[in-house]
Amino acid sequence: MADQDKHQLILERAEIAEVIYRYAIGADRRDAALFASVFTDELSVLIRGGSFGAGRKQTLSKEKFAQNVVKALSRFPVTQHLFSVYQIDIQGDTAQTLVYMQARHFIAESEGIRLPWDMGGYYTHSLVRTASGWKVRDYTLNITWEQNIPPNPPLP
Repeated sequence: MADQDKHQLILERAEIAEVIYRYAIGADRRDAALFASVFTDELSVLIRGGSFGAGRKQTLSKEKFAQNVVKALSRFPVTQHLFSVYQIDIQGDTAQTLVYMQARHFIAESEGIRLPWDMGGYYTHSLVRTASGWKVRDYTLNITWEQNIPPNPPLP
């Protein structure tokens, strides 16, 4: 691979990582516009494992999904999503990622539970290059562990 190609690959990987990190920032700030900016106009989402069970794949608009996530997370006074982008595989105008995650959801004292709802797992993302940069068009969140699950955990 020529040096110029290597540099381009590094830049594209950095751009994709920024997209993934904007997801966490948008979620934790309850910023629906920032969160929605991560996705294509329509996206497919599957959240499964832990208290989410087998999950169900949804296809919906990025605005609707962002509204759902912000509403679900608004139950918690503070959340913190930590991501490590372990793998980015770029093939032309598409890319696949593997992203490990841990998330803390601090329970409101009014709910009577003091310990945060913690979870970990990994995301797989399918991205596409668009005129406005890389966007996620499909993703799966696989929750591999949880602790301190609150009653009626929110579903996005």
